[in-house]
Amino acid sequence: MKEFISENHLIEFLEHEGKQFLDAHRSTGKLAVAPGKEIYYELYCETSARGVLVLCHGYTETCTKYHELIYYFLRHGYHVLTYDQRGHGRSFREVKNPHKIHAQNFDAEYVEDLNLLVQKIAKKNFPSLPLFLYGHSMGGCVAARYIETYPKVFSRCILSSPMFGIHVAGVPSSFAFLLARLMKRIGCGKCYTLGQQDFQPDEKFKKSNCTSAARFNRYNILRANTPEFMLGGGDYSWLSTALCAAARAVSRKETAKIKTPVLLLEAECDAYVPRRRIAKFRKNLPGTEYHAWRDTKHEIYNSKDPVVRAYCRTIFQFLEKFC
Repeated sequence: MKEFISENHLIEFLEHEGKQFLDAHRSTGKLAVAPGKEIYYELYCETSARGVLVLCHGYTETCTKYHELIYYFLRHGYHVLTYDQRGHGRSFREVKNPHKIHAQNFDAEYVEDLNLLVQKIAKKNFPSLPLFLYGHSMGGCVAARYIETYPKVFSRCILSSPMFGIHVAGVPSSFAFLLARLMKRIGCGKCYTLGQQDFQPDEKFKKSNCTSAARFNRYNILRANTPEFMLGGGDYSWLSTALCAAARAVSRKETAKIKTPVLLLEAECDAYVPRRRIAKFRKNLPGTEYHAWRDTKHEIYNSKDPVVRAYCRTIFQFLEKFC
């Protein structure tokens, strides 16, 4: 794989040569998705690009976390458009507490924010290039719901550990959903869900969703020193709409609408997404290209070098089938 960055040099590279390279290719902006509500985006342009990769980050993340992946996409000849989803990073907040993630309607908010970004930025700047979609975790659920809602926009879609369900503090999903609906009904929709709280700066690598200490430390240091990145967790309103969206995303009715070829990437040691929901999506969309990664946690892209190499190689081979 071109220009691979090993764990031993990752932090130093992304602080110096890698940063200079990304800075030289990046422009930034804010897009109004509603009156007084703007989302932050980053657009990376490469000479003679073969397509545009739109990247959706996961729950409590920001697009800055994906700078290593963005570097690889650029080196392989793709423009990259990425953004901080509402309630995350440098985008607007729905509630006063900047640590808390709130949502009322997953599709009307997250999916439509993505659609506006695609129409106003990607298509406007690159009307003749094919569009490709990458989503991790919550971003994977957003991506899945997008290609179910707008089946003719993207030429290919990569779903990495997509949030097709949520393990909530060790309780069954059905109980978590009923609890979330009850809390909303009694006026506690903006209260943190079970096990969620404001940002805690002392997260330990062993309890993280990564298997690479270097990749974990790189973003953990950034997050601890950047107030906009200090995200805690979601409230009951977010949980309620996220569980609904996850269930819709894997349903037979919705998957039948998908026309975009899909690459589904699963971590076998995922503590966040129930594997049975991944299996349900595969069953309802038989043409899905699928790869599972052994001894790997939720953030496959933050694994050790051999896994990240194979992960990226799989993605680029999938994209190059179209290109």
